[in-house]
Amino acid sequence: MRLLVTAAMMLSGLTVDAADQPNIIIYMVDDLGWNHIGVDQVTMGTHGKQYVTPNLARMAQEGLSFTSAYAQPNCAPTRAAMLSGQYPARVHNGVYVVGNLNRNGRGGISKADAKFLGPQQHEDVAAEAVTIAEALKENGYATGHIGKFHVGGHEGGDSTMPENVGFDINIGGYSQGHQPSCFATNQNGNWKFRGVGLGHFDRFGQPYSEDYLKRRGLPSELVGTAKHISDAVGDALEETVGKLHSTGKPFYLQFHTYAVHGPVKARPDLKNAFQSAGAGKAEYLGFIAGVDENLKRMLELLEDPNSDGDKSDSIADNTIVFFTSDNGGTHADNLPLKGVKGMLTEGGIRVPLIARWPGKIPAGTISHRKIHCVDFYATCLQLAGNRWTPLRSEHPLDGDSFAHILTNPDSPEKRDPIFYLFPGYMDSRAQPTLVVIEDLAGKRYKLFYYYEAAQWELYCLTDDPGESENILRREPQVASTLSVLLRTWLTQQHPTWQPKFPISKNTARPAPIPDAI
Repeated sequence: MRLLVTAAMMLSGLTVDAADQPNIIIYMVDDLGWNHIGVDQVTMGTHGKQYVTPNLARMAQEGLSFTSAYAQPNCAPTRAAMLSGQYPARVHNGVYVVGNLNRNGRGGISKADAKFLGPQQHEDVAAEAVTIAEALKENGYATGHIGKFHVGGHEGGDSTMPENVGFDINIGGYSQGHQPSCFATNQNGNWKFRGVGLGHFDRFGQPYSEDYLKRRGLPSELVGTAKHISDAVGDALEETVGKLHSTGKPFYLQFHTYAVHGPVKARPDLKNAFQSAGAGKAEYLGFIAGVDENLKRMLELLEDPNSDGDKSDSIADNTIVFFTSDNGGTHADNLPLKGVKGMLTEGGIRVPLIARWPGKIPAGTISHRKIHCVDFYATCLQLAGNRWTPLRSEHPLDGDSFAHILTNPDSPEKRDPIFYLFPGYMDSRAQPTLVVIEDLAGKRYKLFYYYEAAQWELYCLTDDPGESENILRREPQVASTLSVLLRTWLTQQHPTWQPKFPISKNTARPAPIPDAI
């Protein structure tokens, strides 16, 4: 089993000539469920017909859809894993959950009844980490971040803010976890998005004008109404792509929207388009439609960077776009998957993932290979040509590059197991738990260990994606094999490997790693 990625390993498969380094955009939505999009390929046909996302459907038709992409169970841990290329158990990551690991209550195990205490954790990726932005800059890239960041500006202060961890441009990114407001308001004659992104988006906050609506093809009834945050984020996208492209370097851009995190408020025309679904659902469906609109803006911008109608300056063929989410859905059910954001069941961690790279990625293809958010770092380095990679001794990468899968979706190569260590509590959704997901004998299995109950559970995701039947007794050898993989992962030896375990109230010491089955 390969526990660490080395530069030599990442050099296998796809090779990229330095002169052909692609631009890389990661469009990550906040709290979008795996099947809360109208894309059959990604959702395997499980999405409801109420989800209308024609531009995402187009992206899937022109690119590669992954059906088994995974994130961490909520937003900050996923962003930390993507930024660092590491699991939370690494010393320079350490972000296991939003806030802290003792979020008991709200229908979960109370602090009084819990057998354990959650350990201390980080809220920021450490300033000493080599971020994906810093690594890509070493590979000759210009870099930018737009929108939600969430893993800087806490205990790390300014040293962990985007502009200090490798991003040439930062619009909106700091410690903030969500947008307090979705519409700009008039404050003493100035239009501002109250509390959003350190005021970075206020310059895009003027009410909708006739010219703006005509250029965007939006309905005229919006004239004079308050600007929606998703449109302001899209305005920032247009400006930033232009600035990054003008450097003459390939660029890496994190386009991390505030949608569809609550408060769930859609632009009025988008809400009205879904009124038949009911008030609450109309807001959510309209919010998602705004996400889809921004994808349309992005793809059109790549075709015509200066928006002059002449596509001779198109950069679409040399730009790879990834579309994904930071965790499972929370505003609607994720059926047939079990659970929601914050849980380690499939509904909490499985997310949509589509990749588009015209002329390189075969159009309309699907991959069932398992992908984890830690994989993006190694993948982007391989796409950049691996001219520079962080030293394994100082900043090892826990992910597997899937760059070669992009151009060869039918590759039979397996990804290493995906692991989760959650050492604390998050209301009713999470308690101290270990998880491993792995493919054995042509099927995909998922093994849980629950510390509170000292109990193992095993599910076959291939046959039972809803995790409804514990088959531990029926498949003891599978359970044993996966438990050995989990224990080997947890006990690996490396100076940066410092996993946190729940603290036993009885002994005041970290709970032991469970014995293999």
